[in-house]
Parts: sequence; structure tokens; C-alpha cells
Amino acid sequence: MPGFKKGEVPNPSYDASNVNQFSQISEFANDVYVYGTLYADISGSDINFGDEAIFSRIKVNDQAFFGGISTFIDAVDMEYLTVYQRFNVGSAGTVFVAISSTSDADGQVGGRVGIGTTQPDAIFQVSSGDETVVVTDLGQVGIGTTQPVDKLQISDENTSFVVTGIGTVGIGTTSVGGDWTTKPFNVNYNGATQGELKLDILGSVHIDRNIYDSQGSPGINGYYLQRDANGIRWNQVSPADLDGIRVQDNGVDLPIGGTSQLFSHLNFVQINSQGTGTDSLVPIPNTSNPTTIADIQTKSFWGFDNNDNIYRISRVGINNQTPQFQLDVSGDFRATSNAEIGGTLDVTNDTTLNAKLDVSSDTTIGGALDVDGLITSNNLTDASSTTSASVRIDGGVGIAKKLIVGGQTKVEDTQDSTSTTTGGLVVNGGVGIARNTNIGGNTVVGGRLDVNSVDNSLNTTTGAVVVDGGVGIDKNINVGGSGVIAGRLDVDSDQQSTSTATGALVVDGGVGIAKNLNVGQDAKIVGNLELDARIIDFFNNNGVGVCKTDYRLSSFDVSAVGVGVSWRPSGVQTKRTIWVTKNGCDTNSGLLEGDAKYTIGAAAAIAQEGDTIRVRSGTYFEENPIGLRDDVAINGEDLRLVLLIPKNKNKDFFHVRRGCLIENLSFTGASISDDHTSCAAVAFPPTQADIDAGLEFQAVRGFTDVGPADEGSSGRWRSPYIRNCTNFMTKSIGMKINGDHANADNSGANNLGQDLKSMVCDSFTQYNEAGIGVSLSNNAYAQLVSIFTICCDVGIAATSGGQCDLTNSNSSFGRIGLLADGFGDVEFDGNTVGSAIGGSDTIILDNTRDFNTPTRRFRTPFDGQGAYFHLNLSNYPDSPSNATITEPLELVRSINVIDGGNDGDYSAAAPPIITLSESPQGPESILPEFSPNVSAAGTITSVDVINSGRNFLPSQTLTVNISGGGGASLSVDLDPILFTVSEATKTSDVVGITTITFNEFIPYPIFDNVKCELVRLSRIITSSHSFEYIGAGNDINTANPFQAGKPIPENEVVAINGGQVPFTSTDQKGNFRIGDGLTIDQTTSTIRGRDFNRAIQAQLTPLILALN
Repeated sequence: MPGFKKGEVPNPSYDASNVNQFSQISEFANDVYVYGTLYADISGSDINFGDEAIFSRIKVNDQAFFGGISTFIDAVDMEYLTVYQRFNVGSAGTVFVAISSTSDADGQVGGRVGIGTTQPDAIFQVSSGDETVVVTDLGQVGIGTTQPVDKLQISDENTSFVVTGIGTVGIGTTSVGGDWTTKPFNVNYNGATQGELKLDILGSVHIDRNIYDSQGSPGINGYYLQRDANGIRWNQVSPADLDGIRVQDNGVDLPIGGTSQLFSHLNFVQINSQGTGTDSLVPIPNTSNPTTIADIQTKSFWGFDNNDNIYRISRVGINNQTPQFQLDVSGDFRATSNAEIGGTLDVTNDTTLNAKLDVSSDTTIGGALDVDGLITSNNLTDASSTTSASVRIDGGVGIAKKLIVGGQTKVEDTQDSTSTTTGGLVVNGGVGIARNTNIGGNTVVGGRLDVNSVDNSLNTTTGAVVVDGGVGIDKNINVGGSGVIAGRLDVDSDQQSTSTATGALVVDGGVGIAKNLNVGQDAKIVGNLELDARIIDFFNNNGVGVCKTDYRLSSFDVSAVGVGVSWRPSGVQTKRTIWVTKNGCDTNSGLLEGDAKYTIGAAAAIAQEGDTIRVRSGTYFEENPIGLRDDVAINGEDLRLVLLIPKNKNKDFFHVRRGCLIENLSFTGASISDDHTSCAAVAFPPTQADIDAGLEFQAVRGFTDVGPADEGSSGRWRSPYIRNCTNFMTKSIGMKINGDHANADNSGANNLGQDLKSMVCDSFTQYNEAGIGVSLSNNAYAQLVSIFTICCDVGIAATSGGQCDLTNSNSSFGRIGLLADGFGDVEFDGNTVGSAIGGSDTIILDNTRDFNTPTRRFRTPFDGQGAYFHLNLSNYPDSPSNATITEPLELVRSINVIDGGNDGDYSAAAPPIITLSESPQGPESILPEFSPNVSAAGTITSVDVINSGRNFLPSQTLTVNISGGGGASLSVDLDPILFTVSEATKTSDVVGITTITFNEFIPYPIFDNVKCELVRLSRIITSSHSFEYIGAGNDINTANPFQAGKPIPENEVVAINGGQVPFTSTDQKGNFRIGDGLTIDQTTSTIRGRDFNRAIQAQLTPLILALN
């Protein structure tokens, strides 16, 4: 039966010959009874009841809307009822009325509820007249009055009772603490010194029981009230009737605390102060006879003991008001007997001692010391310097007679001697030295020097005369025996040698030379040349060393360098390739494989645009981050043969720029236990702002300039490319693509082409346990082919507007497969032109611009952006708020179980009702619905969100309520509501007008000149993605199914806070999914899912309604 609006429906089974067919419009003037199945091509909008329709029973499975006044005669059972104007119970609301919106015509004010009154005067009112109870929008409560003046008011005027917001109470007056407390009416009132007013009564006071005074005493029979310095006090009978006196302590009657009284005796008592305190006179009631005797205690500032000694436990000053020492005397003092000083005695002026001075500790004398008698120092400390000895004298020492020194004498003056009167030691007479004399400097002998020793010389340390240095002899030297010269022999003759018998030096025999031989001109060797060591070339190189293998000797003739021979590595020199090998050296040129660099960092430092760094097999420990210039490629010999290990475990490895290529490498840690948190194998160079904030680190090797990366002088962006690599670094990030680090063209201004901020990759395996495979943030973009993530905490993470296209890829094990979270900063904004009715999917914007500086440019919105509006809620009668919101409205994403409660708290047969603490306050809002799942033990295990509701304000703080109480605790997560761009007309270049069509309908009207902001969604688009055991954990040894690893299907794709993941996928069981809405279960051969169910319901619901 084709041709229906919503597709074909099954053909009913009947005899085709027994059919009445109507090919034209048909009208039935009377009832129509259908006893079989009715197949009708109708929808809800096709059904129109005229003036009245009567249903014996109607059931609505979804929402029902009534446009006009709706009257229900009998009982109505509905879970949720939303009324947008006025809800009356009883005739015109005489029993109960709830008013939603203001209507001047009806005299009603929105946001009010009344019980027993049809026009409530406040936000809540019960009854009217003297029996009324109201709660105003200021939170004030009135009983018997509709206009309370403060937090609580009962009745009016002189019969009123008022409680204010500052804790004062008024009786008979609504002006608590009114005019009488203020000047000029009462100049004596001072709340700060006399106590704040707490009770204001207009009229008389009757007190049936006691009054407690300022000391907490209720008094006793016959006592009277009297004021002292602290307040009102109960006192004994009038002084006119009793003898005695009152005693006060600093203006307060005794006793302190309790009832004031009279005393007949004053008893002066001396007590021991124990050397503390500063109050020398303290009156108290006598402890033995407190009602008759007052003790006047006197205390000296000095304490005393049983031996009549006095003392003070504090500093004492004499002629000194601010003592700095236990005894601080300003002036002279005299001691006529012994004085014992246990510490240091510091004397700053002249001191005269007329008797023996016995000092047992350090003594400092600031003036002269004149001793007429013998000085004996018994200290045995040996002298090791001028500051370490038993006697130390800072100045010179003058000794009139002999000086006898029992040990070594050392003169540390370093003055050189140039005559007999200069030097460190000057002796006017002769010097007799019984033993050896050693002189470290020059010795000048004015007369003849005779050496009487006849010792022969066998070497430089033997003989009658041994001279360690050279000997300058102005005249002839005659040596009777052999001459051995241990040092240099200079022959100043310049005679040329033309044969073995000519020249400045002629040696008849052979010449043995133990070290170098340097010949300034030609050298002729008549016999053979035999070399037992290396040849040094023109550049002083010998051709061998740690960094040199297979070096060869070649001649050269280079202008500005010279002519000669030099050692050079093997191989042909290239101009665009830089070699790195394990037997290279960073001082090498890198231009030949035999002259290779040792580290990639050193090669990157010299690599220019267009160069390729070729890395031979080996494990390379690199100082990172390593920065690359534009268009520099790094090519490893093979994926598993070149291993890179970062020395800085928590910093990025490579910082890449426009056109860079990284291929055939493996990134690995020194061990699986190394933590590489924050380390990315590949990233853009960070900005200076992020470096200064401590968020990122600047490159330390290679090209070290900070970001952002730019498109260079070419004027076109070419994405860095990563190909055929593996990342084994635990907790690291394979590709960290931060859009903030690729944000400017070569001139420094934001270029439209830079909206890409992209990288691309092909075959990059991420086996980085507990890390992130690819991270995209801040509007970054990537095209990813053959990305395989294994045991990653998050396989692919798109946040703050990051987006990617993911093809032919797999996510295995780990915690989360694909994560799209949130959206980026505002990219474009504009203002609406005209208004749009609720339910529209199209708006018109003008002045649609980006945020480029210095000039904002007109831009056209695009697919991948989401929009929201700045809404003035006072324009929406169904919203209880008058605020202007500048962020997206929200809906419920999930209810989380923090604590499921105690066993038996809940029943699976009658589960509790889950609600939120507040209803959504945005326009055209819908309440959410939830269904808790209760275990057999009676605890809440999870909560299904049946309906997410809509249009919660971002400022609303929501908590989760559970009917019936219990010990469970739940929390709620919300998502922003963004209207995603389907298409937009090209923005005009004059006023920036564009028409945007959204993928969703806007449920509420949008008024003229409303700001619309567009942001880039965090989005991952993937098809045929393979998931295996996602959620089983980050440790491959425990996450694999052979160790009972359990997948968590809902962790395969996580899209939250406005993020999107359009996808098709297959899991480890072969189940095929198309987004979140449809799953083809290979195990059960069934189709299920939200979208599938909705499609079935859309087909069947009209028929079910038609058949009642």
C-alpha cells in the first residue's frame, strides 16, 4: 500500500473482490464504526475537532498541549501539568490560584500563588483580611497584614509584633528602634557603649516572674535594682535601712557576679604577688565571711620567699622605662663585694681593676691593656694561621728584647725582596743557619759564589749545583764532561742546510728525538720513512677518533684556506640531507654519513627549510623538546629500528611547524614505569604566554623559537605530517594539537587559512598506556588515518572546539575510546534581523563578524559550529526569571550515583521517584523524567534519563531529590543546548547579513536585535571505527579478555558538554552501531536503539490513536 506520507504500510489481508473503494473525497453524514484495523494516512495536524469533542477515555503517552481554556469536570490523573497563564481551583480560583504571567486587563500579577483569595497581594497569600498570611518577594512574612515591614510582622500599628532582620523585636510598634533612639530626640542613646537595643515595646510591660540583671542574678525577695558601671544590678534592701558600705572594683560593685551587697568591715590583706602582675590593690569578698567582710588585697610588685628574699619574674629597668634585659640600668651602679658573671662580659669603655681579675669565660676589652707584671698564657693551642693560635694580636708586636720561639716560625708577609732592606723578613745583621736553606724566589749574590762540593751530576737533580730553572750565562760555558739538556735547545743561527754537513746544527751521528719534529721548510729523507703513529693534516686532525670512522687523506687547494692535505670522511657530500648515526658526533658537519651528527637535536639545530634529517638504526637519548623549522623532515631508517627516548620525561619531544614530516620512528621511555605525563611525541611550538604561565616548555634543542607556528612566507598552510610511527611512552600524548599554538600568518595577523590549525597522520600507533592518543583543543583540526590506540586513557580527545576526521582506525582497551567535550571560544557573532517564531529553524543575522584584530571581518557561519542566543527572559512570560542570560541553556545529560544507599532502603517493585530541586526556568522549558534501577538488595544502582528536559538556566544550582529518603546520594550532569549550523548563505560584504538554517528547531521565539554567538563544537567524525574491550582498563596485562577484562560499551563514545561524535562502529562482538540511535546486534540478530524505536513509534502511534 504505497503512497503514504510516512512510507509504506503493510497490505491488509482481504479478498480483493469484496471491497468498496472510494477514489474521491467522501463525506459521512452519520457515525462511522470501524471494527477491524484502520489504515489511515494521517498525522496529528490532520485531525481537527470543531466546537466540541467528547471522549469517553483518552490516554496521551507524550506531551499534550491545550491552546485555550481547558475545563476538566472529573478527576484528572497526570504526572506533570504545565500552566502558562493562570491555574484556578474552585470558581475563578476561590480555593487555589497560581498565576504565571501578568495581565493588566485582568488585574493579575504573575508569579503569585493564593489560597482562599483570587487576587493574591504577594508572592504567596493564604486567606484575606485579619486572618491573612502572606510571603512577599523579599522573603518577608505577614500575619494579619499584607504589607509586612520586616522579616516577620503580626497585625498592624499598636497591636503589631515585629521581628527584624537584625535580630530586634518590636511590640506595639512597626518602627523598631525608631526616632526616639536617634538625635536630637535622644542624645543619650549609644548602642556601642550601652549595649544594642534588642526589644522595643510601645506600652506597658507586665512581668509575671523574674528579671535577671547584668551579672545573671534574679535577685531575691526585697532586693531593688541599681545601675553600676556594667549595667543593672540587684541589690539588698535600701541603704537607708542597712548599715554598711558598698565596695567597687574599678566601678563595678562587689561581688563580681551575683547580687551587689553591703559590707560592714574592710579587711586589708597583704599577699605574695610571686613577682608577677601589675595590679597592686584587688578587693574581693572575704572567703570565710563574704556577706560582711570585704578583703582589700594589697600586693607588692616583688615576690618573696620564706627566707625573706625578694624577686621579680619580668624585666626590670632602673632609670629605664623600656628595659631590654632582665636588669637594665641606665646610669652608674656599685657592687662593694663579689660579682659573678656566668656569660660574656662586654666592656665598651675604659676599665680600671685594682685587684686580681679572675675571668672564667670570654672577655672583650675595647680599650688599652697595660700590664706591668708577668703575662702567662697557659693555652696550648698551636699556631696554624694569624687567626688561630693561643695568643692572637690583630696589630703588630713590638718586642724590646730577645724573642725565643720554641717551634716553627712562619712569616706570612709576601713582599718580594729587591734589596737588603726589603722583603718579608729583613735582618740587619748576618744570618746564621745551621741547616738547609730553601729560597722560593730569586737570590742575588753580590760577590762570588763558590760551591765546594765535588759531587758529579748524573741527572737534573744531582751534582754540586742543582738548578730547577734555567741558567742565564752571559759569557762562555765550559763543561768538562757530558752535557744533558732536559729542556729546550735553541740554535739562533739561520744557516741553510743543503747536505748532511751543512746547516745551523750539524750532528755527526744519528739524532734521537723522543717527541715532535717541526721543519719550517722542505724536508728531504734519503732513506726510508717508517711511521709508528698517525699523520696530522693541515687542520691539525689525525683522521681518527670517537666520531671518526673510515677517514681518508686527500689533498686540497682552497682559496682563503690554503694548500695541503686533510683527513675527510667517506661518502659524497649532500646539501639537503643531515645524517644522524650512533657513531656520529655533534661536532661533525652532519653532511656526510661518515661525518654524521650524534643526536637529532644537533641535526635539527642546523637543519634549514627543505632539509631532511636521516636517522640510522639505534636508540637515541635526546635532550627535549626539539624544535624544527618549516618544511624539515625527519626520516628514520625503520619503524622498529630507530628508538627515541626523551631525557625530560614530562616535556614534548618534537615541536613541528608548517610542512614538517616525521616518519619511521618509535617514541619510547627508558622503561614501562616511566611517567611521561604532559609529554607529547609531536606538538606545535607553544606561545610565550603559555610558557610564562608554566603550562608548556620551550624547545631546548634544534630550532628553539616560540610559537605560534605560522604559514611562513608561502602564504599557504601545509599541515605537519606524521607517518608510520609508534608511541610507547607511558601516560604520554601521541599528537598534541593545540589550536592556540598555530594561530598567525607570516605577518603576525590572523589569516583565514589559519582556521585549519591542523596536522595530518597516517599509521601512528599509540601504545602509550594511560595516556592520550591524539589531543585536539582550542579549535584545532586533524585528518587521522590508521590511528590505532591501545590501553590509552582516552584514545582520541577533542576538547574546546577541537575537531578531526578519523578513518580506518581502531581503539582497543583503555578507559575511553572517543571523547568530544565542550566547545571553543566564540568565533563569530551577530545580531538577529527581525524576529523568529517559536519552532523556527532559520534566523537572519547582520554584522556577522569574527574577532580578528585590529579589524573584525565579515564571516559566513559553517557546518561544525553551534549557536546560542543572549536572551532577556523578561520577554518570555513563561519564564519566572527576569535575568539576561549570555550562555547556552542546558538539559540533563545524566544522573550519577554517588552512594546507592543502604540495603533495603528502596524497592525494585516500587522504585523511588527521582526529581530535581528546581524546575527549568528558561522559556518553553520541559521537566526532565528519570527512572531509577534498584538492585535486589534494595540499593540504587543507576538512574536512566527518560527525558532530558530542556532550558535550565546556566545559573541554576541543581540537586537531586529521592522520594522516601533513604541513604542514597545522587548528582546531576547538564549539557549546553546549542543549535548546530546546517547551512548559511554567504555573508554580504556590506553589512554582514547571512541566513542560517539549523539542524534543530528553536522552541522559543527569537526577537529582533538579539545577539547570537557561534562557537566551534568539539567533534570527531568517524566511520567504520573498530572498538575492542574499551573500558577494560589501561594495563594490557589485566585488561585483555584472557585475564577477565570487561568492556564498558558506554565508554566507547563519550560526547558531553556540547561535543559531538557522528560515527559508525563495530565492537569486539561484531555489533554494528550507527551513532547512539541504532545498533545491529550480531549475537541476537536484532535491531535496537533510540532512533529505531522512535521510527517505529512514529509509524504506529497515529494508527493506535485512530483505533482508540
